[in-house]
Amino acid sequence: ERVDEGRRTSTTTMAVADRSLVAATATAATCVAATLILRITFVLKTIHDDSNDSVTKKRRTKRKRPVSTLVVLGSGGHTTEMIRLLTCLEAKRYSPLAYVLATSDTTSLDRIEASPAARHGDAVYWIPRSREVGQSYITSIFTTIRSFIRSIYVATRVRPDLVLCNGPGTCVPIVMIVFLLRILGMADGNVVFVESFCRVRNLSLTGKLLYPIVDKFVVHWPELLQQYPRSQLVSAFVKHQAKEEEETKKATATDVDSRLS
Repeated sequence: ERVDEGRRTSTTTMAVADRSLVAATATAATCVAATLILRITFVLKTIHDDSNDSVTKKRRTKRKRPVSTLVVLGSGGHTTEMIRLLTCLEAKRYSPLAYVLATSDTTSLDRIEASPAARHGDAVYWIPRSREVGQSYITSIFTTIRSFIRSIYVATRVRPDLVLCNGPGTCVPIVMIVFLLRILGMADGNVVFVESFCRVRNLSLTGKLLYPIVDKFVVHWPELLQQYPRSQLVSAFVKHQAKEEEETKKATATDVDSRLS
């Protein structure tokens, strides 16, 4: 009887200890979840408040140290637009500068190095594309996982103060991981997303995904500004394009006149 009573007492004690452990674990999990929710809310509020120019100017005046900058390059027209953007960055202020490219992008880095206007990066990182053109959606699940894993490495290594991107799908995992680092307090992670010049009435899929979590969302056409009130209209590319077309027309007209004469 004493043995049975001892076993019952031991079992009861273990049950109480298990319940206490479960309760403590549940409490800890609740606290962590609540902290994350509060932190996410705070970061999103900061991002949306930063869409106000007065807040942005106030923050800019307080910062004195160099801005660690991570630039995501795409291929083709994305790189052309990014080269124009990079000419606006003051080298001394936006430093160090790192580039991120897709592993299948074989031209962007050469174009950056060949352009006298673009800065050569202090570091270059390569990540796999989440999905290649024509790739099946099933296999893209695995490439997307690989892309996010590589993006974790890049983002935690650079811990950027600023991420600059202009539309390629390569920037989605980078921006999301940097957003996570920002929630955890591991990086400032301000993101400026410049929508592609060719997007006049609708955002790209990348733009739609990142619109809620970027600090500055830049568009080039008033049609998009009306649909997305947090965005900012910058017509520099439009004016530049119009100027190029005008110069092309003048050159063509001059060439025709010279041929006729």
